[in-house]
Amino acid sequence: MTDNATLQRLDRLEGYLQQDPDNLSLLADTFDAALEAGEYARAEPHLRHAQRLSPASVAWATREAHWLMAQRRWAEADASLMALQAEAELPPEGQAALLRDLALVALHRGEPALGLDRLRPLVSPVAPQQPMDEAIQLLWLRLLHRAAQLPEALAWAEARWQAQQLASGPAGAASLIALDANDAARSLAWAEFALKREPRQMEALVARATLALAQTDAPLARRLLGQALQKSPTDGRSLSVLGFAELLERKLDAARTTFEAAVRHMPQHIGTWHGLGWTRLLQGDMAAARAAFETALQLDRTFGESHGGLAVMQAMQGEREEAEASIERALRLDRGGASAQFAKAVLRGEAGDAQAVQRLAKRLLGHRPGLMGGSMLDAVQQAVPGFNAGEQRNGTSTH
Repeated sequence: MTDNATLQRLDRLEGYLQQDPDNLSLLADTFDAALEAGEYARAEPHLRHAQRLSPASVAWATREAHWLMAQRRWAEADASLMALQAEAELPPEGQAALLRDLALVALHRGEPALGLDRLRPLVSPVAPQQPMDEAIQLLWLRLLHRAAQLPEALAWAEARWQAQQLASGPAGAASLIALDANDAARSLAWAEFALKREPRQMEALVARATLALAQTDAPLARRLLGQALQKSPTDGRSLSVLGFAELLERKLDAARTTFEAAVRHMPQHIGTWHGLGWTRLLQGDMAAARAAFETALQLDRTFGESHGGLAVMQAMQGEREEAEASIERALRLDRGGASAQFAKAVLRGEAGDAQAVQRLAKRLLGHRPGLMGGSMLDAVQQAVPGFNAGEQRNGTSTH
């Protein structure tokens, strides 16, 4: 939201322009103020007037590209920047800024490999011990993350971390990369480093919230995610983790709503589809749960838990032959897949009622390691409503 002071400054500058409409310096200040205020329609007349006054100006060509970027008109921004690169003779600092802008546009267009190629000339010559602009560090790590080059990203971040040259924002980005690489220790260290210096750093908030969730601390996860979603209400990753937090708090209706929002904004994230599938299953909505697992499978047929989740649905709906085929595929991809083992037990008739499901899940999950130590069972016991009730009433053994 734009604050009143920013709009008042824009109004004041536009008033000055009425008295001196061809003042290029004043036009630049007014355009920049409009862009800062998010008043893109008010910015355009100043941009066009300045371009008529100075048609060969590199500065105004750059401003036009930034105006397009601010509106998320990425294809037009890319074309504008490429034209500028081809035609303009820029000083070294101008070339660096242009490469950074081109890489940022590539990231937003879903072309991280292209973004890495564009940014590499600014990154490769700089040793870990040398200072580097924080914006370039952050963009480099985000591009590596989006390109799924996790080992390279971790090695690069660790080298700068050891040299005390990893800035706080990039440390936040590195924390989420470490989390996705199942490196909880580094994720925690980098997230806390980032949040002490930038309490609203987006990736650090999401990483730390996920770690809190792994520690079954849903209130902390919810608090951190609230800050993340206040900053970016449609961030799919934040919504996904919030869905798991709500599942941990046994709020199935809320979890379902949140997961459904998450997959709207992040439709390619398989783990979120799994969360939605298990939430719907716990609600007893078998058809919708099956649809979620089938979507996950369409996204990547090489992920064993997707085949296992579908196998559970097929087994629970009496499709024995189909379930056995899905189980075989799941175990071929992941011999320890819990979902496939669960589906096998359903076919054996070991999960005929709620208490049997609880006992079976304990046996299957009780010795599988969790992200932060302990077992997956620790989280399951919190997430599944009434999970311990049968044991407490009947003295059921967990082994």
